[in-house]
Amino acid sequence: MRRSFSYENLSSLYERTPEEELARGRKLVVFSDLHLGNGSKADDFLPNSDLFFRSLRDHYFARGYTLILNGDVEELQRFGLGEIMQRWDHLYALFDDFKRDRRFIRLIGNHDMDLIHRVAHGFDIVEALRYRYHDNTIFIFHGHQTSKRFERYNRLVGLGLKYFATPLKIKNYSVADDSLKRFRTEERVYDFASSRKVLSVIGHTHRPLFESMSKLDSIKFEIERLCRKYPKASTKKQLKIERSIESYRAELAQIDETDDHFATVASLYNANLVVPCMFNSGTVIGHNGTTCLEIADGAISLVHWFDQTRSRKYLRYANYPAERLADTDYFRVEIKSENLDYIFTRITLLAGPRR
Repeated sequence: MRRSFSYENLSSLYERTPEEELARGRKLVVFSDLHLGNGSKADDFLPNSDLFFRSLRDHYFARGYTLILNGDVEELQRFGLGEIMQRWDHLYALFDDFKRDRRFIRLIGNHDMDLIHRVAHGFDIVEALRYRYHDNTIFIFHGHQTSKRFERYNRLVGLGLKYFATPLKIKNYSVADDSLKRFRTEERVYDFASSRKVLSVIGHTHRPLFESMSKLDSIKFEIERLCRKYPKASTKKQLKIERSIESYRAELAQIDETDDHFATVASLYNANLVVPCMFNSGTVIGHNGTTCLEIADGAISLVHWFDQTRSRKYLRYANYPAERLADTDYFRVEIKSENLDYIFTRITLLAGPRR
């Protein structure tokens, strides 16, 4: 029953979302789940606020990217819009800079869905985006649309959080904190995207995904690929492969030691061939920094931004060369990147008959 609702709801969203051509040379960056609050200790955005602001201003705005905020921009289930905008006025001013350049798009999420019922906020908000790329489709939406609970009862959930949980200082509990609900969301999006043979980009679960795989899956697949290449490689290349595998092994150990539960959970897809149809930009409020998806120059990339004063692990791994942001302690790391034409070829060939 839930699967049926999810597929029908996503199909309806897909059909009513206008499609536009992804113009040659256009660059997109997708961030999700900022959960902007009032700057207090209960504001989940606060720890990564400067990292996010500087990466937007000094990297993405300066390099001509279109900024896509894929839902849950404000935490309206706990805080008022006025106090949020007052506390983060410099960030909203930067959003306005993107907007003036016609490089700013906002999508709705379940934590800022209340904006649908208001008219005086001044934001242009859409439910989803569809881009046409070489006769293929990139479909971007927040992800709560898979759940009847969020679609029909979200305002009641918000009232409970604002007037019961927040005064009692109860932690904000969401789908991102429940592995089973997170898996169900991802599985339903995967089912829809693979059946329609589209590339779907979501947020909502706070778990970065690339080509439908978790971080743990991706590392294991890469180690397997390198092992297959090793016997036929030259001595010089074998040494390079050995160093890469050792680096990946160290990262697996690091994941295990830090109990990174978003990364350690294995794939939820019981399939012989995983269709690379689902991507998740992760969240701006991650414990070790922010993640996002970049779409530029015919490729899609999962990117991690971090503050070396809090997280230095990516500076230690040869597989992830880090790029420093100007004179800051902030670094950009490209976790994984792939050619879009190659991804769509695999979607077309692996997904089976289109529904």
